[in-house]
Amino acid sequence: MKDSPVELVCREVVELVNEYLGHALSPEDHAAFDAHLAGCPPCTAYLEQMKTVIAMAGSLGAPRPAPEVEGELMDLFRRWSKKPS
Repeated sequence: MKDSPVELVCREVVELVNEYLGHALSPEDHAAFDAHLAGCPPCTAYLEQMKTVIAMAGSLGAPRPAPEVEGELMDLFRRWSKKPS
C-alpha cells in the first residue's frame, strides 16, 4: 500500500486479512485497516470468522499415520541412516 493515508475498500481488507492477523502490516496500513473495520460491520464479521477458522484448524492436530505406514517409514529411515556417507 502507499505511504499516504488511504481509505480501504472491503476487497482490500479481505486481501489483507492474513497480513493483518500475522502482524505484517506497516503501522500506516494497520491504522487504515482498523479504521475500515470501525465503520464496516461485514468486514469486522469476516475478520472474526477468519480468527475462528484459524483457531479451529489449529486445534485439530495432525493425524497419525496408519500403523503399517508408520512401520514402513521407520524401516526406511533406519536403512537410510545406516547408509555410508
